[in-house]
Order: sequence, then C-alpha cells, then structure tokens
Amino acid sequence: MKKYFFLAAAALVTLAACTKVESTVEVPQREISFQVANSLQTKAAGVVYDNGAFGTYAWFNNTNDFMVNEQVDKSGSVWKTVDHTFYWPKTGSISFISYSPFAGTSDTAGTVPTVTKSSITYTGITAGTTDLMYADKATCNANVNEVTDDAAAGTTDSGFSGVPTVFRHALAKLSFDIKANFLEWTDASNGSKTEWEVTVTSAKIGGFKNTGDCALTLNADGKSWDKPVTTVATVNYNVWTNLSGSTSDQELVDATTYPSGVKLTTTAQSLSAASGYVMPQVLEAGAQQLKLTVHIKTKLSNGKYIEEDFTPVIDIKDISSLKAWQMNENIHYTINLKPTASDASNPHNDDPEDVIIRFDPAVADWVNVSTSATIQL
Repeated sequence: MKKYFFLAAAALVTLAACTKVESTVEVPQREISFQVANSLQTKAAGVVYDNGAFGTYAWFNNTNDFMVNEQVDKSGSVWKTVDHTFYWPKTGSISFISYSPFAGTSDTAGTVPTVTKSSITYTGITAGTTDLMYADKATCNANVNEVTDDAAAGTTDSGFSGVPTVFRHALAKLSFDIKANFLEWTDASNGSKTEWEVTVTSAKIGGFKNTGDCALTLNADGKSWDKPVTTVATVNYNVWTNLSGSTSDQELVDATTYPSGVKLTTTAQSLSAASGYVMPQVLEAGAQQLKLTVHIKTKLSNGKYIEEDFTPVIDIKDISSLKAWQMNENIHYTINLKPTASDASNPHNDDPEDVIIRFDPAVADWVNVSTSATIQL
C-alpha cells in the first residue's frame, strides 16, 4: 500500500514537472496608409492634395474585395481609412483605386463614381463647385508601406510613404484675363496722336453643357486610364459623353469688385474666376458664348472725341485655336480687345494702321453739253 502511494506521489511530481511554455514570434504588421499627391513628381516636388476626404476601393491579389468605398481622411500627418483599420497582408498584393471627394458611407457603393477593378464611371453628373478627381490605380506588394515608381528596375524611389495616390481632375476649369491691344497710336506721317479709353462694363459667359457621363477604362499598363473620346473632323478630344443642359450666363465683371467696370490697360487683368468647374466638351457654334458690353471713348488728335458702346456676342470657339475643353485642363483665356475696327482683308492686331481714315480723291469728268441758239436781229 505504501509502495502504491509512493508511486502515485511520484507520478504527481512527474506531472508537475511538465511545464507548458508559450512562445510568440513577432511578425511585422503595418497599418495601411496613403500618400496623396496630384503629380507624378516626387513627394517633395509634387503638388499637395487638399480636396478633403476621398473614397477608395481595394482588391487582394486584384481578385477579392478588400476595401469597398472606404473613406480616407487625414489623421494628424497620416492619411488612413476612417471607419475600419486595415493592415498589409503577409503575401500577395493589394490594388487600390481612389476617387475624390468621398461620397456615400463605408461599405456602401457611393454615387460618385461607380468603381470596378478596371473602370471608373461617372453618370449623370452636373458640373458645379465640386472638383471631381480620380486616381491612378496603385498595386502594392504585401506588407510594405512604401512603393517605388519602377518596381521592376527597383531604382526609382518616389519618396511616397503609403499607397501612392496620384489624382487627376475629371472636369475642366476656366479663367479669363482681359486687356487692350493698344490704347494710343501716333501716325508717323504727321505725328498726330489718338488715344482710347476702353471700359468693359459686363463680361458674361454661358451656354455650356453642364451634365454628362464619363467612363474611364484601365490601360494595359494596369495603372493609368483611357478617357472617353469624341472625334471631331478626325481629331480626338477627351470630353464627357451624353452631354446635356445649358448653363445660365455668369457675370465675370461683378458690380462689387468692379463698380465702374474694368478700365482696360495693355496689361492683362484677371476677371472674376468662373464659378467652379465645367464639363469637358467640344466647343460649338451658338453654344458656349462670351457676351461683352464695352464702352470706347476715342480722343481725336484735333481735340474732339467720340464715344461708342458695343455689345458683341462671341462664340468662344472663335476666339482661340482651342476646339474643346478637355479633362484635367485648366484653360486660361486672355481676351485682347482692339479699340478700333479692322479691315478683314488687312488686319493689324497690334495697331490701327489698316483703318486710318484716308481719302481717295478723283475728279468727275466734265459733262459735255452741246446746244445751239438762233438769234433774231
């Protein structure tokens, strides 16, 4: 009995000596963050993104959904997802497509735009004050938080920290400057000088198509996007499709900024910025227009003066060589006003030489009249 007891006790001692040891091997797991820019230049030289929160979609190994319209916003100095935290997986890759600004809620498809692994589609969008943007597709290897521009060569380091998110503008933007080509002229033949005062009291733009669709498809490089194309006279333009609507006139010479209008000089002056953004569109006759109200006072060399008012309506397609406002373009028009008429057969852009009043004297031939008379003596 005692022996039995001893053996049992020995067994207990043996069991007590079996110590369970747990070991943890730390595997680096970094949170996914984003580095935003809208330039292909390095981070140091690039343009800083400042359009607020954006939305992103992501796919694991470009197959399985990883992120579905997640909101990304700045937290301190880091851009990261707002509603959920994501970490780099241990293997494979993640592909990202982002758009701006964010629309919808996390895990719910937004309305601007619809995103798949190979397409970005805006449908029935009306241009306004929102800067719509889309990013190049970025594919990152697992468990990395920095991506080189040329992974194959492994030599070009962009300086990006996080998913490189390079945004492009989906719309176009306009701005206008205005000036006079000349405001005085001296006739070299006699030294007489003429001066002009040119005041623009109204400059309106309008008639733009303001609603449309845009379907972007992924290029073979797996990164950049094919834009929609409209062909006009064999030339392709990157403009939106299914365009409709028409903007009302927008005043660029508002009474608050210019209570007496804009008195022109020969140096270009900026007019009030066009409000917001415009649909990328082909310029057409009778559609997009510039409407001016101009007062011209001409001080003649003899001390007299004349005053005239003009209200030209000009098709914007006719004032430059541009045939379309294309995607991602900031179009800057400088309007040059010539304060005199021009001779279509001999136009001078920088002087009034072709319309100086000249004379073409001639003498009418004598009219020979033959007659006879009879005199009674």
